[in-house]
Amino acid sequence: MGMRSGKALKLKKIVAKKAPKRVAKKVVAKKAFAKKVAAKKAVAKPAAKAPAPKVVTRTVTTDKNAALRAIAQRIVDATVANDEAAMFVLYDERVESQEANNPPNVGLAALREKFAAFAAMMTDGAFLPRSVAADGKTIIIEWDGRMTLTASGRVVEMREIAVHEIENGKIVRERFYYDPALLAP
Repeated sequence: MGMRSGKALKLKKIVAKKAPKRVAKKVVAKKAFAKKVAAKKAVAKPAAKAPAPKVVTRTVTTDKNAALRAIAQRIVDATVANDEAAMFVLYDERVESQEANNPPNVGLAALREKFAAFAAMMTDGAFLPRSVAADGKTIIIEWDGRMTLTASGRVVEMREIAVHEIENGKIVRERFYYDPALLAP
C-alpha cells in the first residue's frame, strides 16, 4: 500500500501542477469559441429596427352597386303593382326588349305595343320576384308568375328570368327567358 500511495501522491502532484495549465487552456478555448459564436450571431441577425409608427386610416367603403340595386327595386315594385306608368319611366328611349325567342322590340313605342299585347293576352296576372341580382350594369330578376289566358281561360304558372342592362340609370336592353309554349292558347 505504501508504494501505491506514494505513486498516487506523486500522480496527484503532477496532475495538480498540470491542471491549472489545462484549465487555463480550456478557459481560453471556451472564450474564443464564445467570441466566434457571438460574431456569427451578430452577422446572421440583422439589427433590430424600430417599430413603424401606427398609422390609423379610415377606409370608406362605397357600394358601387347601390344605384343599380335601387333601379332593381323600382322594377320589382312597378311589376308587382302592375304599374305601367312607373315601369315606362325606367326605360331609355332606344330600349331593346326581347321576349323569349322573338325578335327584339326597339324603342318606347314598340315597347308600349308589346305591353298592350301582353295585357290583352291575359285577364289577370301577377309576378313575384324569387331572386334579384345587381352588379356592374346588369340586373337579373327571377320571377314566379301566374296568369289566366284570355283565349282559353287556362291558368298558367310560369317561371321567367329577366335580364336588364342599365346605362345612365335607364334600361337600354332587356331579355326575358321562359317557355313560350306555356302561353299558347
